[in-house]
Amino acid sequence: MTRFEYSKIMAMTSVWSVICTVVLCFFLLQAPIQAEPLHPLLNPEPSAKVEIARIRSGVLPGVLIGGHYDGLLKIRQQRYVAAERLEDQLENSVRNLLEDELSQAGFDVLRSHPQSLFAELIESSEPGRFLIGGTITQVHLDSYSSFFTEYTQDDRAIRWELFDRDLNKVVYRQEITGSAKAEGIDNPAATYEAIRASFKVLLAKPEFVALLNRPIEEPPSQSYKIAAIAATAHPLTLEQLVGRAIPSVVQIRTAKGQGSGFLLDSSGLIMTNQHVVGSAFSVKVKLYDGSLVNGRVLRRDAVADAALVKLEGDVSPVSGLPICHTDVVRVGQSVVAIGNPLSFSNSVTQGIVSGFRRNASRSLIQTDTAVNPGNSGGPLLNRDGKVIGIVTEKIASEGIEGLGFALPIGDILQRLEVSIDSPIESERDACGNPLVHSK
Repeated sequence: MTRFEYSKIMAMTSVWSVICTVVLCFFLLQAPIQAEPLHPLLNPEPSAKVEIARIRSGVLPGVLIGGHYDGLLKIRQQRYVAAERLEDQLENSVRNLLEDELSQAGFDVLRSHPQSLFAELIESSEPGRFLIGGTITQVHLDSYSSFFTEYTQDDRAIRWELFDRDLNKVVYRQEITGSAKAEGIDNPAATYEAIRASFKVLLAKPEFVALLNRPIEEPPSQSYKIAAIAATAHPLTLEQLVGRAIPSVVQIRTAKGQGSGFLLDSSGLIMTNQHVVGSAFSVKVKLYDGSLVNGRVLRRDAVADAALVKLEGDVSPVSGLPICHTDVVRVGQSVVAIGNPLSFSNSVTQGIVSGFRRNASRSLIQTDTAVNPGNSGGPLLNRDGKVIGIVTEKIASEGIEGLGFALPIGDILQRLEVSIDSPIESERDACGNPLVHSK
């Protein structure tokens, strides 16, 4: 082979190599590229709901906080003094602004003014665990005008506090100054933005975010079981009924008021109304012996207006009330209500079952038994001393008497996933409770 032929073959080989490389690159570029995540995707733990409570002024009314300045020499033309309180419109607007900031930061926000068209028609059974509030401690508000420009400058120091309803205390406190500038004289946008700037700094605090992101410690999802309470086979006098029932009736106290409840069994489970516990995660429970113990709200149902509470810590021996399902309750049957109306503990009233009613999604037992504020959550008992309902409300109006209502106990136990564990081999009464024959 001559040198010329060898060079020609090498040249052709180089050309084909280039062509193959170009073709290969073309097909590689056409192939779809699938990106693999650098880290496995994790399902984040659900965070607790957060609410904005209040933004209030802590600056004394009449204190000088700034003024309006005019001209290049910035000569003060007007003095600004602190008002007695923030205007409602300003506070509501700031609350919405802060809720938006929380939502954009990825937190589960319970909004004061729902954005959904249907939100007001859907009752939320769970309040926010955390409340964020702010107190304005210092204000420096100035506005400036000259031939060249007009603007408002606002600097506000705000003491932010985080309240944990579960622990029933403030768990975080921090004072942060926010500053903002807006075009125009006395422009409220400067105030809004100054508060927003302070709040953004708060949201950037690692310890604050860690508290809000703490995983929700929910009680086990399985249903609760209560032991069936033995009942006597003989009828009770009213005095006997009251004497046996009153020790199982409790008073429930929250920051907003008080109501009644009753023990379901010796484990410390208590039944009451949702409107009695309200948005509280923990409550104070006053027992029959006068002791005051802590109770934790396990479950609540805002639609049915029922809640389940559990006594915490070491408590004195307690006992529950026997249960009787509504299907054995009859109109005209004598009933007794025990509760804590107003400030009168363990008050007893009696009447009859007046009827059975349906209100929206709830069944109700109507009774002419006298009930008043404070009776809510207490038991409605038949004359055998068994709970047939939970006192929940009354119709109060001039000229109207004897229209009280109770929630059927069987319906509520089912909604709150509480079942009764009855002995298999035992004689039972019509309500399903084991019988005890006295000698």
